[in-house]
Amino acid sequence: MSSMQGAAKRKAPAERQGEIIEAASRVARREGLDSLTLRRVADELGVVPGLVNHYFPAADDLVAAAFGYAAAAERDTILAALDPGAPALRHVRHILHVLLSPATDDISLLWLDAWQATRRRPALRAEVTRQMQHWRAALTALIRRGVCEGALRTADADRAAFRILALIDGMSIQAAMRGGIDYAPVREMVIAVAERELGLGDGGLAAHSKKEGVLF
Repeated sequence: MSSMQGAAKRKAPAERQGEIIEAASRVARREGLDSLTLRRVADELGVVPGLVNHYFPAADDLVAAAFGYAAAAERDTILAALDPGAPALRHVRHILHVLLSPATDDISLLWLDAWQATRRRPALRAEVTRQMQHWRAALTALIRRGVCEGALRTADADRAAFRILALIDGMSIQAAMRGGIDYAPVREMVIAVAERELGLGDGGLAAHSKKEGVLF
């Protein structure tokens, strides 16, 4: 145990804190936010609980940091996969496809956990708000570029982004119910609303997606 503590002390504070947050994020994605205890995160890292408590004396702060890390990592991964030379419309299609697919079920479940837990965790509430605003800003920027490119039509890109993301957030429940209830008709509704918000007309998103082998 003493050798474990000695190894921990040799790491710079910022590095150790980042390591704790990353470990907590892994646990949260696998097991949910309720599983984030000092002992569980310490076990994940192979350190004593006191070390985790040293950096995060308030459990709410650890939960908020873990969620923020996971949410930001998901968003960064999705956005990094976008082809910089592709038009904004293709980027929007890709984002909608990924966020509505089973590939993001684990993070969707984490969002569900977070929204529910914000009632009793102020720090988490602030972090959830921040992550939602980041997604809104990213989609707004893409919609504005799409308008400039002449592919999208909307008088208020931010409002359109907010509405589309609100519908996608509502679809997070399919991550918990997948296999029990078929949400395909609801996904079709989300795409239809997105098409209307972006001035694409009926089938404007789905038709193009099929050409690329992407089916909503």
